[in-house]
Amino acid sequence: MNDSSKKSSFLVGISAGLVLFPLILLVLWSFSKKWLYPNVWPQEMGISIFQQMSNEPNFLPASLNSFVIASATTITSLLIAVPAARYFAFQRTISQRLIEVIIYLPLILPAIAVITSSQVLFLQLHLTGTFGGIILIHTYLCLPYALQILLESYRQLGEGYSLTAQSLGAKPWSIFWQITWPLLRPGLTAAASLVFIVSFSQYLPTFFIGGGRIVTLPLLLLPYANNGRFGLASSYSLVFLGCTMVGVFIFKKAIGGIQRGTKR
Repeated sequence: MNDSSKKSSFLVGISAGLVLFPLILLVLWSFSKKWLYPNVWPQEMGISIFQQMSNEPNFLPASLNSFVIASATTITSLLIAVPAARYFAFQRTISQRLIEVIIYLPLILPAIAVITSSQVLFLQLHLTGTFGGIILIHTYLCLPYALQILLESYRQLGEGYSLTAQSLGAKPWSIFWQITWPLLRPGLTAAASLVFIVSFSQYLPTFFIGGGRIVTLPLLLLPYANNGRFGLASSYSLVFLGCTMVGVFIFKKAIGGIQRGTKR
């Protein structure tokens, strides 16, 4: 093995360790019945924490709510981002730097200011405490991620394929499904995955706009972490991780599994 291969293996090992170490800690905290300082290993192991978590009356509703809200936010964000990104990528009137500032504006503004001001508007529209209100505020916060990814995807794709198909008599809808969709699929998959994860992890917008009526996993997880109940916080974190992985897998299959156009 040469020096470059050894260096690559060492870097891979370090990266894997940095990724796995927090996960190992979560697993240890979740299965520990007794873990007191200064011990570096739990004195007693068991599944009592998972039993306590499963007996929580809000556990299953919170998991389902988080999954539904994140899925609806992802679909809504993509429906808005796909045509918007195409327009921003190929228009000639607005500078690309100004477009990027507009896209990132929801992320530049202080989140707490945006959420509290939105709460006043949502109260007037009777959207506070509803799934629709939470999905709208999540979409506002997640849309920049989808827009930026799809904007770069459209820039790399260019207009050549669409113009060629149009010159040959193809209809716009046929061009989109037969040409644009297959070539745009990697960007769509990345955008959907990122939006789902970001929406699933939102705490403040869900707390304020939900008004305490709609409970999600972050609303259950963070109080346990802040109160020092690391076992329950870790068990909820594992469930959180599992739900996000399932959601990302479903969207990847839904987008990448639809075979249209010519495979390359």
